[in-house]
Amino acid sequence: MTEKESFGSVSLVRQGEHRFYSFTMPSDILAETCYVINRDEDPIEGFQRELDKKRAAEIANYIDSGLGTIPSSIVLSAQEDCEFSYDSKTKSISFKPINKSFLIIDGQHRVYGFRLAKTALRIPVIVYEGLSKRDETRLFIDINSKQKGVPTELLLDIKKLAEYENDTEQYLRELFDTFSNENDSALYNRLSASRREKGKITRSVFNTAMKPLVKFFGNKSPDEVYEIYNSYLIAFNEGILAPHNLEEQAFNTTVFKAIAGFFPIITARVKDRFGAIYSPDNYYEFTEVVG
Repeated sequence: MTEKESFGSVSLVRQGEHRFYSFTMPSDILAETCYVINRDEDPIEGFQRELDKKRAAEIANYIDSGLGTIPSSIVLSAQEDCEFSYDSKTKSISFKPINKSFLIIDGQHRVYGFRLAKTALRIPVIVYEGLSKRDETRLFIDINSKQKGVPTELLLDIKKLAEYENDTEQYLRELFDTFSNENDSALYNRLSASRREKGKITRSVFNTAMKPLVKFFGNKSPDEVYEIYNSYLIAFNEGILAPHNLEEQAFNTTVFKAIAGFFPIITARVKDRFGAIYSPDNYYEFTEVVG
């Protein structure tokens, strides 16, 4: 007979028609007693997305680094076979730690990461009891449709504060900030650092467009690259876009990336004819022909 696990310091919370229990559980027990029903594996009752093993491995490495902290709660639904119970006098819960004690409603990648990690932590959990399959599915939909993920633009913008930037990200951040702040910039007032805005290029799009060019720039500083690439953008606008009244297209995501992709070709021709003098006029000699 499986002996029950017990945990204290449990808070009983009532919200609308439901009630749930909030407490912490060791990550190894959590990993051993939780499961998911993948939609692909079970088209009838499954509602979870396919597990991203790479993401789970990143969580495990984050935990094992010694710096990892995951304060957000795993949301679970206690299954009948685990005999989940709550003692109001001792404010504790108990359950059988069997293979499928809890169905994961939210947090499958974190739980799988706990399973891969060598380090054990105490993890905050929210446990619902007595949910039907309909209730579990509705709760999954509510959680994943109501909560909004943090925009990529904001995460990139604050990486410097967290000291999470790699060398390439730091380089691109400095270049983006220069294009954003310099009055003679072809992108002045047309960049948005931390959120999406119509008619502006986000930091995320800027990085995607410019990252392939980092090796092309070699050892040049962000300031040097700014002078060169800004000259190119000015000439591209005057030679190709402006004659057809298409200036605004430069701030379309797809077009902005295409302009960046065209840069090495034009720059190589400028260098062949004028040497390393990358002025707007020299770039214009070639963009005018294309336009």
